[in-house]
Amino acid sequence: MTVWCRIWCARPIRALRHWRRMWLLACSLVCLSALAAERLAQAPIVLSDRHQPINVWPAVSVLYDERRQWTLDEVRTRLPQRERPMVPAANFGERRGAVWLVWEIELRSSALGTWLLDVGNPQLDLVDLQVLHDGRPLPEAAQRAGDARPLSWRALPTRTHVLPLDLAPGRYTLVLRVASEGTVIAPIRFVTPDVYHQGEDRVQLVQGISTGVMLCLLLYSLTQWFSLRDALFLYYGLSVFGIGLYLFSYNGLGLQHLWGEHVWVSAVLSPACVLLSALGAFLFIDRVLDIRGLSPLMSRVMHAGAWAAAVSVALLLTDVIGYRSAQQMAKLMGQLPMFLALPFAWMRWRQGDRAAAYVFVGWALYAVGGVTMARLVNGQVPATVYTMHALQVGSLVEMVLWLLVMGMRVEQLRGAAERATRDSDRLRQLADTDALTGLLNRRGLHGAVLPLLARAHPDRQVALYLIDLDGFKQINDRLGHDAGDAVLVEAGVRLRRQVRETDLAARTGGDEFVVLVSDLPDDAAARRIGTALQQALVAPMLLRAGPCVVGATIGYALSPVDGWDVVELMRRADQAMYLGKQAGKGQVRRLAPA
Repeated sequence: MTVWCRIWCARPIRALRHWRRMWLLACSLVCLSALAAERLAQAPIVLSDRHQPINVWPAVSVLYDERRQWTLDEVRTRLPQRERPMVPAANFGERRGAVWLVWEIELRSSALGTWLLDVGNPQLDLVDLQVLHDGRPLPEAAQRAGDARPLSWRALPTRTHVLPLDLAPGRYTLVLRVASEGTVIAPIRFVTPDVYHQGEDRVQLVQGISTGVMLCLLLYSLTQWFSLRDALFLYYGLSVFGIGLYLFSYNGLGLQHLWGEHVWVSAVLSPACVLLSALGAFLFIDRVLDIRGLSPLMSRVMHAGAWAAAVSVALLLTDVIGYRSAQQMAKLMGQLPMFLALPFAWMRWRQGDRAAAYVFVGWALYAVGGVTMARLVNGQVPATVYTMHALQVGSLVEMVLWLLVMGMRVEQLRGAAERATRDSDRLRQLADTDALTGLLNRRGLHGAVLPLLARAHPDRQVALYLIDLDGFKQINDRLGHDAGDAVLVEAGVRLRRQVRETDLAARTGGDEFVVLVSDLPDDAAARRIGTALQQALVAPMLLRAGPCVVGATIGYALSPVDGWDVVELMRRADQAMYLGKQAGKGQVRRLAPA
């Protein structure tokens, strides 16, 4: 029993000793890591190879000036208090105060020449560089840059904040103050002029292509809006304009190429452009997804969001609200249209709407860029080429996919226009056509006869024939109305066969028909055609009820000899037909010219 007790009591003691040794080992590793980091932070950046860019961030330590009041002398006294930045690489997030970045460099003789200190975030408001040698500042090396200062203040008129340094071999302490009303992101590198310009040429090319794509999308949307008068294209163009101008400014191209001395433009442009893009997005999404057809309330919410974005832009431009308030509004409004319309896009997609599918894919890619940008702005991810340009890539892809949606919209409009034209032609045909015979009715005749009479000439006369069937009432009474209808249909077919495609044949009511024939040289030619019409009608007809024979009495008038007006021609032809009826029917007559 005693042996067992000793065994069981020894086990916890051994375990405790084991955990104590592990704890001491872990503490030792942490201390060693801290010492290594401290040594790494104090180790200078060695400038010896002029062919490769050198990242400054691993050697940077920081001081935080929350009120932006420190002078260089105050910073020099606080240098022993500086600390390693406990933030993602080069990203301090939203910070009202200034950040003083401090690091050591050692310039060797093999790397003499001009070096460029490239602070790769064009959106920084203030960038001030001081160089210390043996603890004393070098006034000739002090430089200022920043988005809140005119371009002429910079040593080089570049897209990013590039500060040239010409130093003698030795060891130096560089002190860089950066500040921004938005996010303090400060990717810093040393690079030689040749290497910088090679890389910058590629960046300018890519940004030029991106800007060109946005301009093409904008011009396309405006031309479509102008030609089709569909506000959907105007909303799309507004969204493209806002996001395109924002990216143009965000990448430093605006200050470099357009408004270099007008710093107030940079101060308001970024949030204003995001709000303009949101304004267009609210209205575009509401229209393209037809949210009103699914939820009138949500459609009103989308319009209210558009109004809120427009009012925010107006307040920003009139200096009622400041940059920071406008930026917070822009962060909210930039994502809101997508999240509000997401359920309705899903419903449209489930209904088989292909445009909704493209909207979904565009949103997914834009969301990746938007979330990455949001995390970058909040200081949650490192500042790299990918994170700083994720929104640009996502926005471009989204706008191109929206262009496909616009193409579908154009196709829908074209299809709707073609259907409307066909329906209109069908309705016009129904309104102008006799339902029984397929010939023109009285309304259709009056619409078609005017162009024909306008071409009448004494050498190319137009004959108007008024035809009345003889014996039709007896057929109706003896064989029934179906037989009478069959006679009318057959009469229409025979009349149509006797004239050309350019001539007109109409049934104006009952058993009365009208035929117009153009390009006749004289009355004799007109009488021959009238006789042919009369002979075509009197030939026996084979009906289901049996064979039958009808006659025809025809009165006609000639234009311009007998008049230009269709009413006058009809009156004269009717009188001539009446005289033919009185003379025994089965005749072709024309009134003597007055």
